[in-house]
Amino acid sequence: MKRQHRMVWIALGLAVLVLGCGPNFGGRKAIKGTVKLKGQPIDDGTIDFFPASGDQATKSGAQIIKGSYKIPAEFGLLPGKYRVSITAGDGRTRPEASPDQPPGPTGANIVSKDRVPKEYNIESKQEVDVTDKGSNIFDYDIP
Repeated sequence: MKRQHRMVWIALGLAVLVLGCGPNFGGRKAIKGTVKLKGQPIDDGTIDFFPASGDQATKSGAQIIKGSYKIPAEFGLLPGKYRVSITAGDGRTRPEASPDQPPGPTGANIVSKDRVPKEYNIESKQEVDVTDKGSNIFDYDIP
């Protein structure tokens, strides 16, 4: 009887390990959302999250594709406040910006003009609060 009792406890312990312990990723949280510019989904761009504390270890970002972005938990953010920066270049190839820069694939540097207003990128004051229990969905409709 003792042996059966021990086997039951071992089986229960294994079940708890298998069912109750999913990946934790060090407390990082998945982040997702949508980004529109003048009411239209941004076709191609980037979104970056910079920790308000200045700790670059938790900085993350994603490519915006057809108006959506997603950062899986394994690359996600730790709970806390983050400054958000969104960019989306116009994709135009312009003459070389500087003779000191190497040429791009067509012999000219690609120097895109950002379609996103500076208030959402280089001078961004956009902030989000990543929470431990929240959905962490952050949508933007940029005027």
